[in-house]
Amino acid sequence: MVTSIPDTTVNAGAEKRFFIEMLTKDIELLPAIVDLVDNSVDGARGLHPDGDLDGQWVKIKVKDDSFTISDNSGGISVDIARHYAFRFGRSKDFTGVKRSVGQFGVGMKRAIFKIGQAFTVKSAHRGETGGSDSSRFDMSVDVEEWAVQEAWTFEFGNVQEGITLAAGEETGTTITITKLHPSVQDDLNDPSVAQLLRTELRVRHQESIQSGLKLYLNSETPLVASRPSLQASAVVRPVYKQFQVEALGGTVDVKLYAGTVAPPKRDKDTDPEDDGRAENFQDPGDAGWYLFCNDRLLLVADRTPITGWGNPAAAYHPQYRLFRGFVYLSADDASLLPWNTTKTAVDRDSPVFRAVQSEMKTTLVAVQAVINRAKQVRARLDEEETKPEILVALDETPDQPISSLTTVSSQMLAPASPPPKPHTPATPKIQRIQYTVERDRYKEVAEALGASSGSEVGRLTFDYFYDQEID
Repeated sequence: MVTSIPDTTVNAGAEKRFFIEMLTKDIELLPAIVDLVDNSVDGARGLHPDGDLDGQWVKIKVKDDSFTISDNSGGISVDIARHYAFRFGRSKDFTGVKRSVGQFGVGMKRAIFKIGQAFTVKSAHRGETGGSDSSRFDMSVDVEEWAVQEAWTFEFGNVQEGITLAAGEETGTTITITKLHPSVQDDLNDPSVAQLLRTELRVRHQESIQSGLKLYLNSETPLVASRPSLQASAVVRPVYKQFQVEALGGTVDVKLYAGTVAPPKRDKDTDPEDDGRAENFQDPGDAGWYLFCNDRLLLVADRTPITGWGNPAAAYHPQYRLFRGFVYLSADDASLLPWNTTKTAVDRDSPVFRAVQSEMKTTLVAVQAVINRAKQVRARLDEEETKPEILVALDETPDQPISSLTTVSSQMLAPASPPPKPHTPATPKIQRIQYTVERDRYKEVAEALGASSGSEVGRLTFDYFYDQEID
């Protein structure tokens, strides 16, 4: 009697179309484009382990029916392209670049699929010896055609290995995406979206730009990055902490800076005084925490409980609008860093982030204490009094790049609060009055009164009413 052996195999294979659709649902268009720049930045860092990216460039060009990103970041070798670069997920035996931005091995493919339905990759790579170990290739893929094929492979078009590149030939990669999705095509040709992309690139890659990278978007002029800065003087000195976090068998280097920035310039005749009154300043602007992982900005102006606001520090309030905090996490192994796959949020369960989060909360409380103290001093200040040094420092000290801060300080320094003035139930001698009016009407009144400032207009109009209606 013959006994049949049952088939115990269960098919757990992935459907390409489902895989593509789900992969691209996890990311929006602008973060996807930033992901493509991540790859170019990693290539540039591979060429310059010292971090000096001078001479490296990344160019993005958007046309009606195509999106192109090109760089001179050393290119992708045929061997890396064949075995690693186009796989969905990073292989365990792929070492990559130290202190890279890419980690999961999905960013480039996901970004391409997000933007369009066809793409071409061209790359030239110079080998380590600079001799006959160089290579170049090109590859064109129609995603719709590839999605119905059973094999999870792409095909090179032209491929050359073991060649010698000319001495002056620039090495790098160009990715051109066509058959743009209709919504993407509309967005990329919308001037407002283009401006948002410009801002996103300037902000997210500000550290790489400051290190010398030239990043272009539809222009011959490179983007200019903002330079993180804080007020620093003998009276008020920002917090600067430097430490390491051991986790998962590796080490993450941490630098934390926090303090205040100089208040914006104002028109003394028409703008309210920068005295911390919430009704005058509702826009939080750029206040909050900025967290970088391997120089890639992850959190932008965060004012949520995850960075300490409301727990244990005070929740965000307009009086804290001049607060800035900058945290830099660096690791040779990018998997130690607390970011999600789209690099748009932190992994709250990461032991590294939890250690850093504790320091951020403590620091925020310390800076808020100084800001609160300054507000109390300002509230007790009579109009004719000399402004105390803490107010002079916060109102007039210019910002300095945080790179110039070299002395580690665990507390934000400020002079002790002066003792409170004796309180009496009598009406205060002086009462501050603030209000706003239309500029044209203000000018007419000021001219009629012969007044040269808003405060003088206020006093004269008050005196006029007092004389006519009360005295």
